[in-house]
Amino acid sequence: MRIIGIDPGTVCCGYGIVETRSRRGGSPANPVHIISGDIRLNRKEPLPARLKTLYDSLKSITEQYRPSHLCLEKIFYHKSIRSAFTLGSARGVVLLLAAENSIPVSEYNSTELKMALTGYGRAEKRQVQEMVKIILNLDRCSDSTVSEDSTDALALCICHIHSSRFK
Repeated sequence: MRIIGIDPGTVCCGYGIVETRSRRGGSPANPVHIISGDIRLNRKEPLPARLKTLYDSLKSITEQYRPSHLCLEKIFYHKSIRSAFTLGSARGVVLLLAAENSIPVSEYNSTELKMALTGYGRAEKRQVQEMVKIILNLDRCSDSTVSEDSTDALALCICHIHSSRFK
């Protein structure tokens, strides 16, 4: 199973791809970090241009890495209604990409995400980031400096792996 997690944004969009394979007995092996990064968008450009850049970048990533699942975080609250609508536009681009490529989408709220990674639904962001690094052995990778947005995306992938075991 190859999962892409996306932390959508209209200025910076984090993404991460994690893969897991089944062991001989059928139990899943530890998740493996494939790639992660940020798509940086020019905030001076109009929103439609940024959304097009976001779509093109994510399309290129999905064509290259062929994920079988896509994960997003559910939106439940945002600082302002304007930024919530803008974020919704970025999420729409991600959902369109998934639909065009027949990639199933799973959404998780922040409590589920924190619970899957730390065992505590009210964990702090830095605790989640540390668990992502530990689970994926990112300290051993040459690219051990993973951004906050891409860490969030990788956390979605790990949450999906844990959740899919129980579905």
